[in-house]
Formats: sequence, structure tokens, C-alpha cells
Amino acid sequence: MRIDVHAHYWAAEYIDRLVALGRNDLAFAGRQADDLAQRVDEMDSVGVDVQILSAIGLNTEVPDPAGSRDAARCINDIYGGIVERFGGRFRAFGSVPLPFVDEAIAETDRVLGELGMTGIALPCSVDGRPLDAPEFEPFWENLARYDAVVYLHPVGSNSAVHPGLGDWGLHTAYGSPLQLATAATRMVFSGLTFRHPTLKFVFGVCGGILPFLWPRLERNLRRAFDHSADKAVGGGYFSWVKELPLDPDDPMSAFKRFWYDTSTQEVPEALLLAKNTYGVERMLLGSDAIFASLTEAVHYIESSSYLTDEEKHDVLDLNAQKLLNLPAPR
Repeated sequence: MRIDVHAHYWAAEYIDRLVALGRNDLAFAGRQADDLAQRVDEMDSVGVDVQILSAIGLNTEVPDPAGSRDAARCINDIYGGIVERFGGRFRAFGSVPLPFVDEAIAETDRVLGELGMTGIALPCSVDGRPLDAPEFEPFWENLARYDAVVYLHPVGSNSAVHPGLGDWGLHTAYGSPLQLATAATRMVFSGLTFRHPTLKFVFGVCGGILPFLWPRLERNLRRAFDHSADKAVGGGYFSWVKELPLDPDDPMSAFKRFWYDTSTQEVPEALLLAKNTYGVERMLLGSDAIFASLTEAVHYIESSSYLTDEEKHDVLDLNAQKLLNLPAPR
């Protein structure tokens, strides 16, 4: 089954609700048409059976827990209606009102229980805190009870990680790929993925700049295990590695347990890098619709000179279904 794991739908009702709850940065944000029939037509034209929607990008963060809970319930209810109305052609990663842990746990239970959504979508950081912050651990413990799929996607307003990224949209163009790589690395180095091994993490946009950092991360981990950096930085610099069950023979194997979507259409060579870094079995079709074109996303894989026909079939038609085990649309 052909599944697009990276797509967005920000209904006018949802954006208006965020504005009413105090998000003055969204007053002029674009409202997408409620009629998704044209999107279904495009899915049919490129053989996509299911598209998974998420609201991350314009996520539910507002200053108070009641408002954040209201925003999450709003978009989750909208998505639930879409899933039913279109007979399963659309599925959804639910939103939760982090950083408010109790509210996030309650909405997780509703989303994965009552609404039966495909997983949970999260930004790469929340309220200026990494997702592995100790105060969020009860949320992760609850999420692990569901063996959940967790989709991580950057939020532009969180991306100005350098003072030079505040202008010209650079926070999204440059900061967002850095968010993804940082979030993936913290999931491993914090030990979160080892504490909750049944969680299944999917990272948007091919993990951002993670493939480019991969050799550096691997070299540093190997230097930690063989103590070759002790003279340069001291024996305590990498002492945290001892706390993690990393494989000294393959220290990056923990990153190979994640999945990464292919929404990197502007860089053909990214598929080769992802293939050599993560392995084809960890690559999933992702379009980033409506910011990008689903048609171009499928063509990007089909026309790649870096993937064999069998590998293209795996990425387009097999890997996501193996991960998600979705029922066929009605």
C-alpha cells in the first residue's frame, strides 16, 4: 500500500481557534479549503492509497493548559471527521498539548484510544525545552503503553537557533533541518529510546542534516569507546556514553531503528545519502503537502538514479505499511 506519511492540513476552523486562543502570529495565516477532493484526485493520479495528516508546523502551543488542550482537541476532532468521511484515504497523527503533561496524557489516551489515530505528531522541542526533558517523562511512559508511532517535525518559530536566522525566513530554511538532527540525536543520547524501546520514531525531511552529521557523530562515539580522545578532552568528556547500551561495534545502530521520510525533493543526492546512512528499509514516502507537491515527491523516488527498482518499490509501497499496518481504505 502506498502511504504518504508527511502531509499537512490546517483547517480554517483550527487556525481561527488558535487566533481566538491568543496566537496573534497566525491572524493572516492561509486557510486551506475544507474540500479535500482535489487532494484525493492527486493521490489517485500517483497511486497513493493513504495520506497521513498532521498539524505540526502550526502546532497547539498556547500559553495556558486549557487553551492548548482546546486547540489539540479541535484539530484532532477535525481529523477524525476527515478519516471517517473519506473512508480511510486520510489518516492522522494526533496533536497533544505539551508542555502540559497531564493534558497531553489525557489527549494521547483519547487520540490513540477513542479516535484510533495512527500515531502522535510532535515538534522537535516544546516551550524552549527538548522533548527528553525530565518533566516530560510521564508523557513518554504513557505513550509507550501504546507502542505508538511518534512523528517528529520542525516548527519554524523554534528554529531561530542562531541570531542570524531571525530574518528572511532563514529560521525555516536553515533552522528546521537542524532541529530534526538535534531531536534525533537527543532521543538516543538522552537514553529515551532505550527506556521506551517499543516507541517507533519517524523523522520528517529525511532527518534534516543528520545524514551530513552522521560520520562526525560516529567518529566521536568511537573515540569515546576506545578512549582515543582522552588526551585531547579528558576522560570525563564522553563519560555519559557509559550510561547508554550503545553497541561499540556499531554505535550508530540506535539511529538505524528510526524511520525517515523522503521529503527532500530539491536534493536528488539526498536519497543516496539516506540510503547509505539509514538503509532503504528505513525510508518512507513523504511529500510535505501542501508546502510541496505529492506528484513531485513520488516522481522524485521513481526517477532516482540512486535507487534500484526494488528499492523504489520498498520506499513507495512497502516500508510504511510494514511500520503502520493500516487497513485498506474503504
